[in-house]
Amino acid sequence: MIKIKIIAFMLFIALATSCSSGDDNNNNNGNQSTTASFDFVYNNEVKKVSSWKAIKIDDFIKVTGQTADGIGVDFKFNIYGNLYQGFTLSTSGTSYEVSEVFTSNTFTFTLEDLNTINKTVKVKFSGKLYEDGYDYDANYSTDPSKFIPVSGSFNVPYDNLVPNIPGLGTFAKFDGKDWHGMSLDSSTELIDFDKITTLNVENDGEYSLGIVFPKADVKTGTYVFTSNEFYNRVSFMKFDLETHEFINYNVSGTITYSEVNDSYLEGTFSLTATNPVNESKIVITSGKFKEGR
Repeated sequence: MIKIKIIAFMLFIALATSCSSGDDNNNNNGNQSTTASFDFVYNNEVKKVSSWKAIKIDDFIKVTGQTADGIGVDFKFNIYGNLYQGFTLSTSGTSYEVSEVFTSNTFTFTLEDLNTINKTVKVKFSGKLYEDGYDYDANYSTDPSKFIPVSGSFNVPYDNLVPNIPGLGTFAKFDGKDWHGMSLDSSTELIDFDKITTLNVENDGEYSLGIVFPKADVKTGTYVFTSNEFYNRVSFMKFDLETHEFINYNVSGTITYSEVNDSYLEGTFSLTATNPVNESKIVITSGKFKEGR
């Protein structure tokens, strides 16, 4: 199985092909701004964040900072307050990251204000960072040697960048409640001589969607699917806090590809996801996606 980190590619494209919109007088250097701030407590030690940088690309925001003693901190999130990625990196190369699964269960990230007129973003955060965000045993351990606590807040200006591919992301209603996510990685596997790609759509919650399609032969159109289909379907998983494993739900629904090209897929979907054990159902409606492939 091949796993590709899409988020770094998306940022590279945006930074390489875009510029700040308008005459942006916001200063992204923390030691020169009189209104911006970045407070950071790292492993119970108060750190002075001496510089920072923030960018916004459509619904996606990235904020980075660096402490006076060289610790870098990085957050990637959306305008709805979902944290996609968070990590720190020291000058020695030691890194810690948020749990990569059901992040909001072990890390609180609160988007307090997004001012699109003044181009500022205000956030509070606190939680645990781990050496391996996919180590489920460590992520749910109470042993303090398995994690480091961090907390803080920032209120910083951002640069507004024009994306190379506008409108990336996925939206749906889960039992009537809004859900926003983005495909941050993908996986490709060989099934009966066909390469099948899954775009893994997540946010910081317990649910995960998969947009599954034939890599070389995806076509526009509407497809009815169940869990029996190898592709042209949407998969659905929920993370179980008791077993620390994903439950792969049975699904039935429809998916429509309205735009297919080498850069992205765009379309709509709806489905009913059924727990294979207790047969509880989650109805997913109004789904729409535009994701890089």
